[in-house]
Order: sequence, then C-alpha cells, then structure tokens
Amino acid sequence: MNPEELLHHLVLLSKSDKNFSDSEFMYILNVAETLGFPQSQLELIIRDSESRELTIPATEQERMKIFYYLLFLMKIDKNISDSETELIHHYGFKLGFSRAMVNDFIDIIVEYKDGVIPTYDMIKVIKKYQN
Repeated sequence: MNPEELLHHLVLLSKSDKNFSDSEFMYILNVAETLGFPQSQLELIIRDSESRELTIPATEQERMKIFYYLLFLMKIDKNISDSETELIHHYGFKLGFSRAMVNDFIDIIVEYKDGVIPTYDMIKVIKKYQN
C-alpha cells in the first residue's frame, strides 16, 4: 500500500461532501502518523485537489486495509452523506468487493455512526462474502 496514495484518497473522500471537518483532518493526520508519512507532505496532499487513480494492491488483506481506512473516515464526523457513500461504492468496486458486501459495511457504519462498531459485526460481513 502506497501511503501517499491512500492519504490522497482519504482526503478526496473527506472533501466529497464539501465539508472537510476537523475530525476528518485529525483522523487523516493520525493515519499519516501511523504510516510514518510526514505532516508537511500531508499538507501538500490536502491542498492538491487533483483526482488520481487508485492502485489496487495484489493481496486481499491490503485491499481490505485500504477499504477499512475509507469506511472509518466516512464515519468519523458522524455525518454520512450520499456523496461519501457513492465514493465508498466506487472504491469498493475498484478494490474488488461486491456491491452487496460494500452495502453491508455501509449499513454497519450508518448503524454505529455515533458509537463504537463491534468488531464481530465487521468480521461477520467478511465471513459472509469470503471465497
């Protein structure tokens, strides 16, 4: 997974509803720190509004990791917009996940937008669609 690319797509998702909130910024900053990505470069990504294609990792584990980062960003400001769910569907498709699986994850995010998502619920969705 390319950290710069992931952060770029997180920023695009956060801006998709025309409201780049402080909580979204803090989440993205935390992801950058976790990935060892310099804050100065993150600021450049935030200023860049150019859309880029998502490079698809070879492993399902890496694809799922990217998808989780995107899902949890959608939840972080407790405001899940149509533009965000549309973009999540786009990313889910690009990452090779079925529409039904993406919908199930979105449903969980919506259900728990004000609280903690039970790990078991996320695992249940994965097991349901695992090949």
